[in-house]
Amino acid sequence: MPAYLSEEWIQEADAALRASELRTLDGERFAVQQEVGEVVYHLVFDADGARARSGTATNPDVVFRQSRSTAMAIARGQLSAQEAVLNGKITFDGNPMALLSHRRLLDRAEDVFADVRARTVWD
Repeated sequence: MPAYLSEEWIQEADAALRASELRTLDGERFAVQQEVGEVVYHLVFDADGARARSGTATNPDVVFRQSRSTAMAIARGQLSAQEAVLNGKITFDGNPMALLSHRRLLDRAEDVFADVRARTVWD
């Protein structure tokens, strides 16, 4: 069972995304970077599919920053991302229009991660 935000957890998220049929409909690349405390990873969606990787993204469309406790609360369904943004627990930089236009894709990615979340060790 992977520990939350470990390299193994990111690899399992990647495997889940790659097994899904998620991709951008317009064929353009959409990249979201997550900065959770000291851990940085990113999701990339394009015409070839979706994947998760450790580290910073090349030219991310959106960068989210949050504490580990906020990220865990969201991942466990105890806090909505929207509420966290409104309360200042998540900050973001980048293109809000890209985020809005790909919201459905990100919602579907959350569904893809359900199995990974169910097997995650939360510390």
